[in-house]
Amino acid sequence: MKGMTNNQIIMNEAAKLDPATLHAIATAHHTPEQIAAMAANAVTTDENGDEQPATIADVEIILAAAELHTFDYWKKEGKSVKKGETHLIECYLWKYTTRPSKAQREAAEAEGKEAAPAPHFYPTKSHLFSCLQVHDAKQAPAGRFGSVAAIMEYNKKLAAERKAAKAAAEQAASTPAPIITEEHHELPELVHVDPLPTKKASKPAATKKPAPDVLRKAEREAKAAFLAVPETDRKGQAAALDAWRKTRKAVEDAKQAPAAVAAPDEAPVKQLDFESIAAGLLA
Repeated sequence: MKGMTNNQIIMNEAAKLDPATLHAIATAHHTPEQIAAMAANAVTTDENGDEQPATIADVEIILAAAELHTFDYWKKEGKSVKKGETHLIECYLWKYTTRPSKAQREAAEAEGKEAAPAPHFYPTKSHLFSCLQVHDAKQAPAGRFGSVAAIMEYNKKLAAERKAAKAAAEQAASTPAPIITEEHHELPELVHVDPLPTKKASKPAATKKPAPDVLRKAEREAKAAFLAVPETDRKGQAAALDAWRKTRKAVEDAKQAPAAVAAPDEAPVKQLDFESIAAGLLA
């Protein structure tokens, strides 16, 4: 390894692979015709320094060695090792660093100094994968913004929205709250209404109910009496509300009651259209 470059180390290790593997790697980017043409125009040098005509096997070793790289190298090229693949070659390659060695750091520490940078190469265990063992890495998802200009434009938009919200809040704070006034009206006192006298009939007849207009009047008066009670008088409000409910129920019952049936010795009673009368009163 000493005195050899990384390319020479990789080529020597590639020559140890079986011919079928070398052929598959070499033909990944070159046709057999191209490889044969290269071999016809190439020469090799043996251990004694003598040149010999290159063979197709020699060219395939050179081409395969150029397609063997470490995991980090393929990653920088936008490739990733396929799942389940294992390295074809394990060897030591030279790696560059400026970090001082352990001995240099200890010597500097003994002198109370900081070790100075020491650029050098050191051998590190490496694992090589061929071009057949990698594929294009998945592209990262597109970012939210395509450029710096888009980010700046978005920030301006946010600033404008914050400014508008602040201005609206300040305007709302400076606007005086609306003044709510209460109106009090004097309402007539609740008047007691005596029930209408009932007329005796030859046959037992049901008790006559008050006329609808009287009931409606009583209901309005009860409502006015309820509204006239001060809010602080809870007991008075409860009593007035109960009276109002009773008069309102009486009005509803009068609307739903069937027409009275006249006795044989009495003249027929005409049924009044209470809704029409009420509509006329309210017009």
